[in-house]
Amino acid sequence: MDVPIRSSAHPGERTAVPSDARELIAHCYRPAGPGPHPAVVVNHGSLLEQDSHPGIARTLTDAGFLVLVPWRRGYGGSPGPSRVDEVTAAVGTPEHGAQVCARLLAESDDVLAALQFVRARPDVDPTRTAVMGSSYGGINSLLAAARDPLVGACVAVSAAAMSWGPVPELRDLLLHHVDMIRCPVQFLQAENDFDLRPSAALTERCRTRGGVCERHLVPPFGANHFEAHRLWVYAPHVWAPVVLPFLARHLRGVP
Repeated sequence: MDVPIRSSAHPGERTAVPSDARELIAHCYRPAGPGPHPAVVVNHGSLLEQDSHPGIARTLTDAGFLVLVPWRRGYGGSPGPSRVDEVTAAVGTPEHGAQVCARLLAESDDVLAALQFVRARPDVDPTRTAVMGSSYGGINSLLAAARDPLVGACVAVSAAAMSWGPVPELRDLLLHHVDMIRCPVQFLQAENDFDLRPSAALTERCRTRGGVCERHLVPPFGANHFEAHRLWVYAPHVWAPVVLPFLARHLRGVP
């Protein structure tokens, strides 16, 4: 989950992404130059505020990436049922786990639609696209990378750190989908995040089947688990030295 921050003005172009008979709200941030650029679809967490992303987008556009931030169904004004409308069962029950997994798979459809949309832009090189997100957005990035063989790299920050323990069905879903990912994957967490087991288990699973995978634990950040979990919003200067070289290595031609 994420909280809003204030950053220097870096307005994005509002656009619409068609997905499952819906027009999702999205914002596009362009780097300097005519392109074609490599692109990153940035996936928000479960409690996103729209203005939490300009700082993240600017970090990526300054490095030469075009950034598309889609608001998945039921978030940020995009049409569709919300997560709380669809996940109603009591935490810890099998019904809850099934609802969480179904909701995340549906949201990953929106990420797949965003990838298709951004690849069709004339200023994007469709052979150089990546997914990146934090918390629920990290989960959605992993699911999309598993389902889209054209994804060139995946960055998952704090993915499942709040749900790995309470939702065992989600653990199974993620482990299954990591087996399907063919692109390089990078996991990143602060050492004082809620739970470090997700990135450890998923990295091990990825490497066991021969995948290219990195896991980075950065020093404790913030005053508590919540602030550590929101590292990607609060502190691009912490993750950029890790994430940007990873993307540059695997999306060829990036400075």
